[in-house]
Amino acid sequence: MKNNINFKIETIIDEYSNYIFKIVNNIVSTSLPYQDKEEIVADVFFLLWKNQEYINKDLKSYLAAIAKNSAYSKLRNKKITLELKDELITDNLTFDTDNVIDEILVRQKIEELSEIEKTIFTLYYVDGYKIKEIAKKLKLSSSGIKMKLYRIRKKLKEE
Repeated sequence: MKNNINFKIETIIDEYSNYIFKIVNNIVSTSLPYQDKEEIVADVFFLLWKNQEYINKDLKSYLAAIAKNSAYSKLRNKKITLELKDELITDNLTFDTDNVIDEILVRQKIEELSEIEKTIFTLYYVDGYKIKEIAKKLKLSSSGIKMKLYRIRKKLKEE
């Protein structure tokens, strides 16, 4: 918090620790044990303390972004496949009987994607890579990856 003499990390931890834990828990779900979730929360507050001079105003948004990125990073480091939370379907998700038709339709749409689209889809939604990482790995531009992801989502939502 730039130029804020009253910056007290203990107060912020008390106020935001439950909020940060909920974000982390929503992302990692049952993929990581409780101790790893606590470690991610601690990392968020360490990064806040380390970078406090660069934070201007919106502390809550900053903490949420750091929590999200730290959780995805931890999952990537543990090589855990993420369940999709963006209305898209992979083998890891389970569905009730009412959604079986939707599941089949989306799986068919995924199979209709080109190889490069399937690769980008998997790297982004399943493996949790960031757009810049995918661009570097596939030797494409970040804007090209964003456009392909947009088109993939559009194809999958057509029906």
